[in-house]
This record gives sequence, C-alpha cells and structure tokens, in this order.
Amino acid sequence: MTELLTLEVGPMAHGGHCVARHEGRVVFVRHAIPGETVQAAVTDGGASAKFWRADAVAVLEPSEHRRQHPWPAADAAAAYDAGTLPVGGAELGHVSLSHQRRIKAHVFRDQLARIGDISSDALSREGFDPAHLTAEGESRVTDLDGDGAGRHWRTRAGFAVGAGGKLAMRPHRDRALIPVSSMPLAAEPIADSPLFGWDFTGAERVDLIAPGGRGPVTAIVRVQGAAPGLEQRLAAAAGKTPEVGSLIVARAEDSPKQRSTKRRGVRRPRNLPVQVEHEVLWGSRSVAEPLPLPVAAPEGPRTHIDLQAESFWQIHRGAPEALTAAVDRMASLGPGGSAADLYAGAGLFTAWAADRVGSGGRVLAVEAAEASSASAARLFDGVKHAEVVQAPVEQVLPRLRRCDLVLIDPPRAGAGERVLAGVDASAPAEIIYVSCDPASFARDAKALARLGWHMRDLEVIDMYPNTHHMESVAVFRR
Repeated sequence: MTELLTLEVGPMAHGGHCVARHEGRVVFVRHAIPGETVQAAVTDGGASAKFWRADAVAVLEPSEHRRQHPWPAADAAAAYDAGTLPVGGAELGHVSLSHQRRIKAHVFRDQLARIGDISSDALSREGFDPAHLTAEGESRVTDLDGDGAGRHWRTRAGFAVGAGGKLAMRPHRDRALIPVSSMPLAAEPIADSPLFGWDFTGAERVDLIAPGGRGPVTAIVRVQGAAPGLEQRLAAAAGKTPEVGSLIVARAEDSPKQRSTKRRGVRRPRNLPVQVEHEVLWGSRSVAEPLPLPVAAPEGPRTHIDLQAESFWQIHRGAPEALTAAVDRMASLGPGGSAADLYAGAGLFTAWAADRVGSGGRVLAVEAAEASSASAARLFDGVKHAEVVQAPVEQVLPRLRRCDLVLIDPPRAGAGERVLAGVDASAPAEIIYVSCDPASFARDAKALARLGWHMRDLEVIDMYPNTHHMESVAVFRR
C-alpha cells in the first residue's frame, strides 16, 4: 500500500520537484508549489534511503498560483484518483505560467550561486544588472508561451509503444507505460493526431514531427529486431491519412562492440544499437524548417533548412527566432569577422553568424552527429564563407585560433573543462554560451571564470512551458 505523508512544501529545486521534510528526512515532492501543504504519495523511499521521492496527490492548503492542469494525463491528483500514475513531461502544469517563470528564475539563480559560485551581487560587480535573476517580477524570464496555457509549442514529441500498439508515455522515474490519446503540449498537428489511434505493435518508439509547428506530420517509427507486418500495416494506414506527410522506419541493428562509447557528452550503455537504417515508407526522408534569417546562396536566399528527420532542431516553434535574437543582441560580431559555432547541429547559429560577417568573413560550424552535420552541409553548400566540419568538438579546437566569436551550444551535459580550456586557448574576443540546463551552465560558467572570463550579459528563456526546463544565453568577455 502506498504510504501517504502530510508535508509542508519548501522551495523548488532544479528537476521539477520541491523540497520538503518529514521526520528529519528530505522528501523531493513533485506536483506541488512552494508554500503549500499537501498529502503526498511516496514513490521512492525506504528506511535506508537518504531521501524520499513523492507525488502530491491532494492539496490541503493550496497556493494562490495553483491552476487547473492543462493536461489531465499529467495531473497527479487526477491520475491517482483514476488509479494510475501521471505521465511525465508537464510537471509544472498545475502552476500558473507567470509563477512558473518566477520559479525558474529562482532555480536558475540558485544553481548559479550553489554550483557556479556566482551570486547576484557578484554579477552586479561584474558590470550588469542581474535583476532578471530575482524571483520577483514576472517579466524577468523571457516568455515563449504557446496558447496562453503553455500548450501547442512542441514541434517534436516522442512516445513509447504500449498495449495494443498504442502510443504511450512513462511516469517520472518509472518504466510503466500509460496509454495517451493526445499530447496537448505539442503543436496542433501532433496534439490530437490520428496517429494516436494507429497500431504500432512491433515498434519500440515513435517520434512525431510538425515542422515549424505545422502539418502534415512526419512520423519516425523506431524498430529493433523483427516486426512482422508492421511496415505493411503502417504504409496502408498512411495512404488513408492525409494528416501524415511522411512515414519513416528507423531500424536499429545490435552493435557487436562490447564497450561503452561517448558521443556529444552522453555515455552509451553496452550493447545499445548504434547502427540505424532509415526506410521511407511514405513521403520524404526530410523536413523543411523555416530559418529566422535567410542564408545568402549563389542561387538566391535560402529561407528554409532541409533537415533529415532525425536531425536535432529546437523543439519550441518560437525557439529559433528567440535564441538568434538573444545571440544577436549580445554579440559584437561584425562584417568581415570570424566565428566558430561549436555543437552546431544543423546550423541555426551558423546561419546567423554567416549573415553577420557577410561574404568577407568566415564561419566554422562543428557538429559530430552525422545527420545534423549533413543537413548543415546542404544548407551552406556554395556559401564560400561558411565551412561545416563533421567531427567531435575536441578534435577541432586547434583550428579556432583568433576567432572573434566562439559560440557554444552543447548538449545537456555541458561543454566541460577540456572544451572550455581549448576555447580559451584560441583567445576569441568573446564567447556566447547557449545552454538548456542551468546546472551544467553554472559549472561551465565557473570554469570560464577561473580562466579569466566574465559574464557580461544573460537572458533566461522559458522555452519549455509547463516543464521545469529552461534555456539561457550568456556572453563572456575578458
């Protein structure tokens, strides 16, 4: 039987949970708001555990910032009442959007102080106003809301496959599969797609993409091993469903290597499939995403990037514009200048830099992932002042000598001291760091400070409404 605790909820911590205490033990509580008194169901505990985890399932003293959750399947109280668990992916949906931004400002400031040893007072001494890091003032974290409730912003969403071949999601830190019939955080073509009614038996995962937030939808069906009848069944369904523009089967083969490898800062477990073949059953292998700035090519401006569907692209429909605007505001890069875009993905910031420096400058884009790098290479084909290199960033660091700007947009794990030391050795005029994780950013900001770099501007963007995630852009100069 699930143990229930009555808890007075403390501050929000990074990761989407609040900190509470029960008989001297720390309890990390999800689906609560600081200041509330809740009844919480223990999801991970035990007498020997250093701390417990719990979900708030009843609110005894609610916060004034609590609202009705926009996605019932992710609402803890509703899920527990129905005898199931809430799906992950919208852990702050019960909090008003304005208060979500206050909470994120608090969490970001806390991570900078605790991990990066960077306080608001210290930032003031460095020469800029850190007011946007305070927990007061709703406008201090840039809002990229979707529809007023934080819905319909995701252009990409991934699902497991559950009973009957239906799309499913998992609860937080749990392997259970909860069937879902919609995804309200996703752009409208995905949110209530007919694909929720398809039979994906034999598949392990399904990724849905709505380029630019518009339809038709591209579906990547990921399969490992035999799946008799799956491809024929899906191809037949796609032919009858105009809302589906492309259908791709990604079939993974087991790697014979019995060792871990590392790519883009993420360690791969043993025996994880590493070779993937993509077969187009319907439509095209690629998707076209709009660019905030056109790329000046010999045949004329290129306004879209042709991405292989599995390539990385920002998932918020407004993120490309918001991020390039923040970078553009902070950077000193000018015509004829030089820039290096590290962890360049498909070339979003490379396109911005190429526009800034013009034909008299030079831009180097470095990306290890083959699909993303290939997409960037196609985008800049014939653009003589932009070069795309497919390689781990560490291998290209010696080429960065005397760049005016080095832009770093690493994976969630951050860049790390080795990369930052290499960037520092290249002596750029400034570094712009784009981050999707405040903890790794704080750690890397501390490493840059030790190397003599000072944060001169910072913008935190609420690019993931109803979740604990956030994005930040910062510029460092000596």
